[in-house]
Amino acid sequence: MLQSMPRAPDVLGPHGQTLFVMHRKDRVSIDAGHAMLRALRLSSRGGSRRVVAGCCNTPLFLEFSGGHWLSLYGLLWPASAKPAVEMRTMVGDLPDASVLPDDVPNLQTRSLRFHALLLKAWIAMGFRSPRIEVAGDSHV
Repeated sequence: MLQSMPRAPDVLGPHGQTLFVMHRKDRVSIDAGHAMLRALRLSSRGGSRRVVAGCCNTPLFLEFSGGHWLSLYGLLWPASAKPAVEMRTMVGDLPDASVLPDDVPNLQTRSLRFHALLLKAWIAMGFRSPRIEVAGDSHV
């Protein structure tokens, strides 16, 4: 749905996957354009929101309620600066995960290592979860 909005870039890769770059919230800043940010939720009680730049419908990040991290859309980085893929999670959601390369672990769900990395970051943040203000909020 995100990439079908007017002027929106492609967010899905060649195998129907979404590249996310995970970052601690306390290490991400939005320097300008706060008034243009729009949150899209699947329901009024949804536990996640996808935040897009309202001017061009570019997806910026996926945020889980109470989460201390942001899943930043990989399309935001030029290829030369994009962080290397360390693991693929939730490949069980793909129609055919066998098409993925085996260059990194392709995990059916999330691994213990994945959760350990999140916990380590949360401890380093003093168990805080900074709030990111978004001007508009819609249910899709």
